[in-house]
Order: sequence, then structure tokens, then C-alpha cells
Amino acid sequence: MDLGSYMEKIVSKYKEVKYVGKISREYEVTKLSYSNRETVIEFNINDSEVTCVSNILTNRRDLYVMLNASNDRDAYLKIEQAIDKPAELEFVDFNKYFLKTDWTLKQLPFIKYFREDGGYYLTSSIVVACIDEICNASIHRIMYVDEEHGAIRIVPRDLYRIYNMYRERGKDTPIAILLGLNPVAELAAATSTSFGLFELKIAAKLLNNNLFVKTPKYGIPVPLQTPIVVEGVISKDNLVDEGPFTDILGLLDTVRKQPVLKIENIYLSKISKLYYHAIVPSLWDHIYLMSFPREALIYVYLTKQYPNVTGVRLTTGSSCWLHAVVSVKQIKPGDARAIGLTVLNIHPSVKHVIVVDDDIDIDNIEMIEWAIATRVKASEDIIVLKDLPGSTLDPRSVNGIGDKVIIDATKPFNEDWSKYRRVQIP
Repeated sequence: MDLGSYMEKIVSKYKEVKYVGKISREYEVTKLSYSNRETVIEFNINDSEVTCVSNILTNRRDLYVMLNASNDRDAYLKIEQAIDKPAELEFVDFNKYFLKTDWTLKQLPFIKYFREDGGYYLTSSIVVACIDEICNASIHRIMYVDEEHGAIRIVPRDLYRIYNMYRERGKDTPIAILLGLNPVAELAAATSTSFGLFELKIAAKLLNNNLFVKTPKYGIPVPLQTPIVVEGVISKDNLVDEGPFTDILGLLDTVRKQPVLKIENIYLSKISKLYYHAIVPSLWDHIYLMSFPREALIYVYLTKQYPNVTGVRLTTGSSCWLHAVVSVKQIKPGDARAIGLTVLNIHPSVKHVIVVDDDIDIDNIEMIEWAIATRVKASEDIIVLKDLPGSTLDPRSVNGIGDKVIIDATKPFNEDWSKYRRVQIP
């Protein structure tokens, strides 16, 4: 299912969708999205045929609907099962379903979201690259340079590895850029997997749709229902200034030299409507797509080792990235600290972990604060770990190296509950 079908068949049935007409490429979608959180904003950029939408994922309910899940655990396990047993792909003829165009990057919905940003960006680009039968799909921001070139931000993960493998062979990296896919595919592309596991096979399993095509020039596998497919290469030699750009924390990422992306062909689907997901940096779409696969990973790994874990949250106050809260039904002394350490190992970007008892609602920040206020003795229950690898997004880190904190906000194991149990409203 493409984004247009997802909008028509699912989103429009439970959320308000507001079409705001044609708007500028600069700032307007950011203001509209921020001031209308629970409304899906649909719009067109003044000089583009592509229909854009923002605010698809603004709360956890949206995630459950997207994954056809009833609760956290159901959603986590669906993701885990799709990773464990991804779909086998079936291929059909590309030319039957796609039309080559004379479009350039000028026709695509590059947007400048904040005044501080260094340029106009695509923010939901799923970039697919393959080498030696290994394929990777991941979301990357792309900055507009000119009609045929962009700057692509590549962090040291799987695409970076493939890019360097091609460079070692003296070659540019062939890629396909996919725009307008179902948000389930975006979620899959945001998932951290082992090198060699193709993320779009995970999406195919979650969507129960394994029909794919291969791009004409480079034979790169893409889902049949992709509205816009761009073929091109990442230059092995050419770099350009990219940024600054607003990151998930609402802070300004720095200017870096990043690889140049050269566009060769743009294809439009004959069967899918031209939709594009305008992810506003640091707002809800960005936060939930980037963080939820990590939260699922934390839950799955934790509960295998500690079945007494009852809940996990990456907290919205930290943009669902730097803070984690875990609830646990204590079985033995030391559980809380061991769980905190495990969280830091599973998701190293986490900076502070709070572990609470299972009577604390982890979606209620006041209850979490209450647990800290009543169950923590600082000299015993706050553990500071110095100079550990963390998130490069943390402005208090130095090249991603910084301090971590585990707060054991659980009842002291050997003390009676009567001293720590909150009374209930009659």
C-alpha cells in the first residue's frame, strides 16, 4: 500500500485531514504542523504536482493503527517477527508499472523547514543501495544543490559501509530514492538490523505485500507501489557542504562535507498517486518513526533477559531518544540497576535511564517524578557512568562520548511496601 492509499483507506477514517492548498516551500508546513498536531496537514508546494502530507504519526495510537496492533507489546512483537522472518520478494516488470519522466529535482517537494536550515530538503527519502547481493534501505535527508544534484547526509551505518565498499572499488554507489511509500515502510527503513537484512523485506512482511520491481539501469529492488522512484549515484569523490539542519532534538546540526548525489532518472508510478510524506524535523512524525523501532528493540531484548519488565518508554521530553523509562516487577535485589545497564547497551544513544516499579504509569511524567521523589536516595540510587559512547546529537557529549545516569526509582527491595505505596483515591 502506498502513502496515498494509506491516507484514503486508513488515516481519513479516524483522523481529521485538512487540505490547506498550495503553500510556499519555506516554513509554512512547519507552522501548520506544529499548531495542528492532531490534524493531518495535506498540501501542495506551489510549483510541484506532488501532494504532501504531514502529521501522520502524532501519538502512539497512530503507531498501533499503522501496525494493526492493539497495544505496545503487540506492536513490538509484530516488528520482531517481521525481522526474524522477513518476506521473500516476488518481482514483476518495472516498465509495466512506471513511466520515465523528464523531471529534475526541481519538481520534487524540497522544503526549507526552519529559518536556520542551510537549504531545502527531502526528509522522508528511503535510499536503497545494493552490493554483492546485499541490499540496504534507510532514511536519509537530501539537500537540494541544483536540478541534477543533491547532498546526502550519511552517518556511519549500513549505507556508509556500502558507499565505502564501492569507493574501495573505485566506483560511485548506485542508488534508488523512494518517495511516497506507506509509513510502515518508513518505519522498517528506520529499523536497525544486521548488515545484509534488507529492511524492505521487513516492510513487505508487515504489509503482507511482497511485489517488487527492479529499477531499469541498476536493477535495484523497490516496492511495486512506490509513487516516485529516483535512480542515481552517490559520487565516490565529490563532497559538498551539507547543513545546517534541525535534528530530532530541535537543535541545529552542524555543516559537514557530505557526498554529492547525482540524479539520472526519475520515474512515476502508473498505479499509485503522487504523495509525499513531509516529515517536519524534530516534530512528531520524525520522533516516532526514528524512535519506535528502538523502543521495540529495547523491549524485546529486555524481556528475553528480564521477563519481569512490564513496560518501556523512550520519553517525548527527550524527543524519544535520550531518556528511557522502564517499569519492572522486582524479583531480586539489583534488578533495576542491571536493567538500566542493559538499556544503555541495547540503545547507546540513551543518556539517562529511570527504572520504576510496576505500580508507576510510565506514560505519566508526574508519576515518574513522584517515584523519584519518594523512592530515591541519591547516594545509593543514582549511578553515574562517565565517558561512555552515546549520541552525537547530545550537545553535552564530545564526539558522542559523555556521561550516563541510571536512576533506580524502585522501592528498596528489602523494605516493606507500606512505607512506599501511594494511597488510592476512594
